Order: sequence, then structure tokens, then C-alpha cells
Amino acid sequence: MGFLLPALIVVLLDQVSKQFFWALGKNFDVIDGVLRITLVRNAGAAFGMLQGGRVFLIISSVIASIFIIFLAQRMRGESLAKRVFLGMILGGALGNLIDRIYPGHVIDFIDMGLGSHRWPVYNFADTAVTLGGILLIITYSLRRESKRP
Repeated sequence: MGFLLPALIVVLLDQVSKQFFWALGKNFDVIDGVLRITLVRNAGAAFGMLQGGRVFLIISSVIASIFIIFLAQRMRGESLAKRVFLGMILGGALGNLIDRIYPGHVIDFIDMGLGSHRWPVYNFADTAVTLGGILLIITYSLRRESKRP
């Protein structure tokens, strides 16, 4: 079950970091103009979409998590890397699901960009889902390329 440990690590890192920065209660620059801690309560999905859709997002997250667990079971014979990447996606989904259930909104705090050109504020769960997904796609793409004649 090479996906459960990465999922647990992501959930723990995500929840601890959210609580840590929320408890600090202030915004501040980490790297001047590039990386900031900016506390945001996001009642929607990625990039602030679906504001007020809490029940829909909870149900969607539960269904997605069940699907990821199903995929992980079917991937037992796949490489450890692929299962780890799937675990990262699961951990990210669960991290934000926990927030949607209680306190009822996702806590975001990582604010990156250059000057006034900013990426939407996000958290470690979002990072894990994104990186896990990208790395999973890359590993499957590389496998296809290596099998070509």
C-alpha cells in the first residue's frame, strides 16, 4: 500500500501548517515580494470558484477520495513512485476535505508571485494534489515513450 504513508504525511503536514500559520494570526513576507504568508479562508474550490458550494465540494471530495483509493488498489503492481504520487493526491484531497467539514472553509496561506502579479493563495494540500498529478502524468508519459519502437 505505497500510497497510504504519503497520503498520511501530506494530511499531517497540511493540517499542522494551516493551524500553525492561522495561530500566528498575521500576514508577512518570507521572501520580499515573492513569497508571502497571507491568511485566507476559502469557502470555495481552487482559485475561489464555487463559493458557497460546501456540500457539493464535500461530496465531490469524498467521491474523488474513494476513486483514488480504488485506483491505488488496482495499481498494486505499478511502480512505487506512481503509488506515492497517487498518495500525494489523496492526501491533498483529504487535507482540504477535513477543512471543508470543520471549520467549514479551506485555510490557504501560501502567496507567491512577483510584485503585483500573484498566484491565487494556496496551501500544502493544493501543492500535493498538483505535484502528485503532474508527476503521475509524467511517469505514465515516460513509460509510453519508452515502449515505442
